Amino acid sequence: MSYADGLTSPEIEIAEGGQMLDNKSKFADLKAMLDSNKENVKMDAMKKIINMVAKGKDVSELFAAVVKNVAVKNLELKKLVYVYLVRYAEEQQDLALLSVSTFQKALQDPNQLIRASALRVLSSIRVPMITTVMLLALKASVRDMSAYVRKVAAHAIPKLYALNPDLQSELVECIDYLLGDKRTLVLGSAVYAFEETCPDHLDLLHKHFRSLCRALADVDEWGQVVMIGLLTRYARTQFVAPTDDQAALDPDHALLILSSRPLLQSRNCSVVMAVAQLLYYIAPPSQLSVVPRALVRLLRSPNEVQYVVLVNIATICATQKNMNLFEPFLKI
Repeated sequence: MSYADGLTSPEIEIAEGGQMLDNKSKFADLKAMLDSNKENVKMDAMKKIINMVAKGKDVSELFAAVVKNVAVKNLELKKLVYVYLVRYAEEQQDLALLSVSTFQKALQDPNQLIRASALRVLSSIRVPMITTVMLLALKASVRDMSAYVRKVAAHAIPKLYALNPDLQSELVECIDYLLGDKRTLVLGSAVYAFEETCPDHLDLLHKHFRSLCRALADVDEWGQVVMIGLLTRYARTQFVAPTDDQAALDPDHALLILSSRPLLQSRNCSVVMAVAQLLYYIAPPSQLSVVPRALVRLLRSPNEVQYVVLVNIATICATQKNMNLFEPFLKI
């Protein structure tokens, strides 16, 4: 069916009262509202724009009109402006570049959400000429009083590294600081930054190893997946391969096993498989008996998850032939 047969064009919306409006006229109205001297009018415009963003509509054409309001005093209006800018800054880099000084000032804003949003916008501007500005912003943000801002700073580090790999040594200093953070909200993101920026610098983890192990249970699920993967790599290079003949495990080695084992009960399939992999590689054979039940539980998951789980089960069975770990779960 063509548009002429009754469907409206994607360029046209039906306004309240049944009146047909095309996007150009609607955008013109919104631009006029954003240029208004009245904050309540600007607020109405931004609410409509954010509503369109939430519905997946392309409103990048309004970037120039929105970015002019980045320095408004009204906190609620400023939050909406930054929500929009975070979404479109990467697509409209030239226009975003014109407001860099404003974003820098926003990094000092009393509101943590504004500081975090300003940093997210800055890190989305992929222009080499502002890497110095971004680096200074990052160095300040990793020491911000707000854990949320520090978390955003951790996610910004790989973006700056991708833009200028020559800054690695200075970014590693930022990562080192974040790995020592006391808030688990930050740690998962700090480990992500480590993996993306300096994955081979395992020596950086020596002083943070125990605190990372103890924080493992409290990190968000996807942070746990990244952290378990990193700690597995670390353990395989730093500890002796375990056997049941050993009198005792190294205390740090035992701490990692003890900290990760409860996560076999996680509701997240990726976390469970990450822990199973960790125990497979670094736990003594006698401690692998906790793995089968956790993996069998995952076989109730969707087919694509079942396939990955079965591959892991097959690998364990092929390499641990004398243990018959999964025999109790066989149904004939």
